[in-house]
Amino acid sequence: MDKILYHYCNTQKMYGIMSGRQLRMSDITKSNDYNEVYMFFPGIIDAMRDAYYKNPFPFEFDGKTNEIGMLMLFQLAYDYFRIEFDKGGVTNFVICFCEEGDKLSQWRGYADNGRGVSIGFSEQELRQYSEKYKDIIAIEKVKYKTAEEINDIIVAKADSLLNELKNLRKWIIDNFHCNDSKQEKYMLLFFIQMLKIVFMKSLRYKNISFQEENEWRMFFKYPITKETEFIYGEDGDKRVIFDEMVEMLKDKIDFNILDNDIVSYFPLDLSDISAKPIKEVISGPNNRILLKDFQLLCGKYKYHDVAFRYSKISYRE
Repeated sequence: MDKILYHYCNTQKMYGIMSGRQLRMSDITKSNDYNEVYMFFPGIIDAMRDAYYKNPFPFEFDGKTNEIGMLMLFQLAYDYFRIEFDKGGVTNFVICFCEEGDKLSQWRGYADNGRGVSIGFSEQELRQYSEKYKDIIAIEKVKYKTAEEINDIIVAKADSLLNELKNLRKWIIDNFHCNDSKQEKYMLLFFIQMLKIVFMKSLRYKNISFQEENEWRMFFKYPITKETEFIYGEDGDKRVIFDEMVEMLKDKIDFNILDNDIVSYFPLDLSDISAKPIKEVISGPNNRILLKDFQLLCGKYKYHDVAFRYSKISYRE
């Protein structure tokens, strides 16, 4: 049986979704879950350093060998990410869903203290959408882990990255046929991209204290670039990876304007999900939408067979 997944939002966002016929996959660093993208940093660099100490192998970077060369590479990557995190340069576009459409914690945290709504979508249709873009977009149920389990994941990913570093220079030489100075630049570039990919995998996890949320996330499999020349410019020659994803984002990123911020997002076309994408809307415990008004809204924007009901939760601010 098809499951319904619910997206909680305020009433204005509900109107934007229905009138614009789009969902917004928003910059996660501007959301309630902004810490998720930091989950593996800087721990994974520390774990890689510890793993290299235990099992060293021949390594060279920028004229330095073995431990010194490895530590130099780690420090440059660490410095890069410290700056990029502060600038908003390491992020992903994400939209969140919940398995339950009438849940107190979700009303409080994501639907304007119960003044908003939850909008129901078909899990099967969302999966089919992500399958159409399977190399770019994923939808997954969040895995809830203890701090110890998250640390184990970081250690395992650190070991995997170290194995990739063993052969990185040879791979660069074989594929780019470049001189020594270019090799060093590519070493750092690809190591940073490898780390970014690992950071994006943290979006699959949350601390077990949030387990009752029963959350699902749709997100991009690779880190989002905020380089203007890639998104809005003509200069595509510099890209070396993630070309397909960059093409999907090109000229598509838009902005939600807040009183004190701008939030970038990727618009997800509802018609690309289904001819009847919205299955149900639940009015929050402090929401005042009346059935006839909601039906008029559906009629104006040509939504058919959308169920509407009121929250059963008694909740006052």
